Amino acid sequence: MRLFTKILVFFIALIVILSIITTYAGITSIEQIAVNELEKGLTSDINLFHFAIDRELDGIEARLSLLAINNRFKEAFRQRNNGAIRQLSQDLFKKNNIDIVHVAEDKGAFTLTVGNGINDPDIVLPSAHESQKNILRGFAFVKAGAVDHAALFVSVPLRGTPGSSGSITGLVVLDSGSAFVNTVSDLLARKLDEPVFISIFYKERRVFSTIFKVAGFQTEDLRPDITGAVYGKDGKYIGKTRIGSTGYFTIYKPYRYGNEITGWAYGIAVNENIFVPSKKKLLYTFITISSLSTLAVILVAFLITAGIKPSLNRLVDACKDIEKGDTKSRIDVTGMSIKEFRLIASSMNKMAESIAAREKTIGENIESMKNINSALEARSKTIKYERKRLLTILETMDDGIMTLDNKGVVTYFNRAAETITGIDRHQTIGRHYKTIFEGIHIEPDQQATRLELLFKGTPPPLYLHVHISPYILESEETGHVILFQDISKQKKIEEFKADFISSITHDIKSYLVPVTGFLNRILGEKYGHVEGPLREKITGVQENTSKIYHLVENYLNISKIESGRLELVRKAVDMKEVLKDVTLTYGPRLTLEATDGLPPVFADRSYVERVVVNLVVNAMKFSGEGSPVKLSALRDGNFIVTSVRDKGFGIPADEVLYIFEKYRRGSFGKKESGSGLGLFIVKSVVEAHGGKIWVESEPGKGSVFRFTLPLFKQGA
Repeated sequence: MRLFTKILVFFIALIVILSIITTYAGITSIEQIAVNELEKGLTSDINLFHFAIDRELDGIEARLSLLAINNRFKEAFRQRNNGAIRQLSQDLFKKNNIDIVHVAEDKGAFTLTVGNGINDPDIVLPSAHESQKNILRGFAFVKAGAVDHAALFVSVPLRGTPGSSGSITGLVVLDSGSAFVNTVSDLLARKLDEPVFISIFYKERRVFSTIFKVAGFQTEDLRPDITGAVYGKDGKYIGKTRIGSTGYFTIYKPYRYGNEITGWAYGIAVNENIFVPSKKKLLYTFITISSLSTLAVILVAFLITAGIKPSLNRLVDACKDIEKGDTKSRIDVTGMSIKEFRLIASSMNKMAESIAAREKTIGENIESMKNINSALEARSKTIKYERKRLLTILETMDDGIMTLDNKGVVTYFNRAAETITGIDRHQTIGRHYKTIFEGIHIEPDQQATRLELLFKGTPPPLYLHVHISPYILESEETGHVILFQDISKQKKIEEFKADFISSITHDIKSYLVPVTGFLNRILGEKYGHVEGPLREKITGVQENTSKIYHLVENYLNISKIESGRLELVRKAVDMKEVLKDVTLTYGPRLTLEATDGLPPVFADRSYVERVVVNLVVNAMKFSGEGSPVKLSALRDGNFIVTSVRDKGFGIPADEVLYIFEKYRRGSFGKKESGSGLGLFIVKSVVEAHGGKIWVESEPGKGSVFRFTLPLFKQGA
């Protein structure tokens, strides 16, 4: 086939395809617009249906309310007069569109059901009906014979009836002969000029529908996806549905009583064939337009392609020359009548020139690439050497090293890690880190972290010091590096040291007790009158003995804190009494501000007293002679905040940061003796109670130490 013929056929085929696509797209778009309009109409219709239901229920409620206050009916109900109740119900049937009247006492001792042409109806009302105090309305089941019918019902409470109370319920059965159903069907059909089918559902079951006359009963249940949308958060379903062998546009909504979904729903269906006439008309119109357009384009394409052949021949000849390697070949553009082909020819001439220039550049680049390859080979050898050296260093380290990717999967496990954990490192690669260290939890954005871990993977268990750090590679790959050391021996040494200190301090305390007691008896003049220099000497010995006792007590507490043996006997403690006792002990320099009405704290009283005493002693020590110290407490949420305020030397800002650290004594104020353990112990005891402690200070103006303790809760 000649090129001219190919181009002509191509244009014709392209126009035909475009016409078909345009026709289909136009019909589909118009159909979708019509469907959207129908969906809006269905939404309006379902709202009209809901309004009709509410209006019918309002009418039943009004008629039953009038009957409920009728004196004749009240008297008949009080006397349980079946005949009178039936007579009044028959009057209700004659005047109103009600099919069944059901009267029931709350306690269930008396019930009566009267049907209008329905023999022995069995009604199933919602469970709340038996003990209801207000009007109840909605849908219910009515069983007549072997058939379950849907019905609208309203239950009105019977109040003020002497001797009993109950309810009267009116029901309108929904079936093909129901006046309510026929009225709603006619109203919707006139609105759409098409048959409209209405349906009533209980959960997925289609209890009643006017579509049964057309489609039968074989497809009465709803699909799970429809019930999920209707009774779920969507609150409705709208779309195409097949009922029997026919497609319908449907809308379903749940029936709500207030904000509560009752399990009942209602819906409307319209046959999708209402679009057939308009679709055929659109199809014929678009086919006609497409055919005329195709003929016009074929004629234009023939005229255009007639002048293409000479120009194409020149282009083809030039391409063949370039294919043979003749980059000096050029196309004469002067004889070309079509502007576009002249542009193509000019572009091809420039392309040939560019190819010639690039041939030269390629030759130069090949030489450069050879030099680059040589450099890359040398760099590759260096990288391999550095990698080998790094792996050697990692493998000879005494500390265990494990690397993780961003999902927590192990990517490296060195020899020391294998030795410490006893796990074959070849089996760890590709596993999640939790299978090795259950006690570690790493967040994706976690920063560098240090912790101590009890590793139970080996007998006996090991104490490990673990350091976790994140890393980011140049490729933006992220992960974590875990460095761990076996500190089991250090732990045992620390435990031995804590036990040793505890034992020594306990013995010293036992020796100091009789000394302190003996000095107190001497000063109490149990052995005779003591005065003058002798009393001063003995008083000095007593003070030094108290300092030694206090120092030993601090070391004992430090031992308990570091070994984790600080045992608190917590109960309800009156903070006001604690502060009052401390105030009485430390004399006139210490004053207690108002603390009335404070609830008790949940604490160990002896340790709390030590905290307050330690803070008070510090405040007096670092204040001028006679400078006052104030105690106060107040409630803050679920905590009691206790404050010790002085007007002493104050603490420099750079020393506040480490004032609570062990063995750290500030340079502020005057030089005082001490172990540097008091504030560390105070902080440890407060935090062991679940509280916190802080200091606010200004050099030259004094300091205030505050700490919190949790409130006592009943049952704690």
